[in-house]
Amino acid sequence: MGGGLMNANGVGLTAAVFAVVGVGVGLVAAVGTGWAETALATAATGETARFGPVFVAQSYLAVTAAALVGAPLLAGVLGVLFGSQAYDAQEAAATSGVGGGVGALVYGLVVAVLVVASQGEAATQAHGIADALAPVLTTAVVAAVVGAAAGAVGSVTG
Repeated sequence: MGGGLMNANGVGLTAAVFAVVGVGVGLVAAVGTGWAETALATAATGETARFGPVFVAQSYLAVTAAALVGAPLLAGVLGVLFGSQAYDAQEAAATSGVGGGVGALVYGLVVAVLVVASQGEAATQAHGIADALAPVLTTAVVAAVVGAAAGAVGSVTG
């Protein structure tokens, strides 16, 4: 691509793919949590209604955590794809690592914002955006490492 230490276009493209996928995952997560909120709290009666807010909070947490699991997977796939087109392993690792880390940060924030924005009245015990920051940052670091490693591995195929 450029033979340099890092390919800025590759970083930007990787981050953009993460953002687009993050919007899709976040929208699906919001729909899923809305469904859970309706089933477990809004339309519930009896004991389910009593414990509904706890179930709803757990649903929001579980959906957010499950969505974050996708970031390192996406970093791995994009890392191998970019790496296979790179001139050398160092460029592939640097580009895929930075792109994966920045992209996963954007992905995680988009998912968290969409999930939190979708919370209804029964989600009073559910997490907020600030609560999701540490897991999102951890996910970004892990995705950066996975992206760098996958980029280096992918460069062997190029």
